[in-house]
Amino acid sequence: MLEGRRIFFFPDSQLELPMARFLARELGMQLTEVGTPYLHRAHLAHELALLPAGTVLSEGQDVEKQLDRCRAARPDIVVCGLGLANPLEAEGFTTKWAIELVFTPVHGYEQAADLAELFARPLVRRTKLAA
Repeated sequence: MLEGRRIFFFPDSQLELPMARFLARELGMQLTEVGTPYLHRAHLAHELALLPAGTVLSEGQDVEKQLDRCRAARPDIVVCGLGLANPLEAEGFTTKWAIELVFTPVHGYEQAADLAELFARPLVRRTKLAA
């Protein structure tokens, strides 16, 4: 369901890099851009090393430019804050609320399937609505 799908992360939760790493390495998703509010390269060196070569990273909030890049990339799913989700859905994008990543237990191998389902659920919803 997720393999080969393209994903764009807006900066929101500080979890973007490890989530992107998991989605790319374990589930075969393609990262169009991974935004994070703050990127401390020394603290995240291990995560950065595990991202696919050429992964586009952005740090901080420049929403208008990020929206332009997202629209140009046309990803299959966009991870963003609540303030962007509804307008992007109205434009035809499938979104996942970044806040859900903060409040969902996603640490450890036993929750890997739950984490994958968090990203599959919006795509399943979009497919059902299109039918």
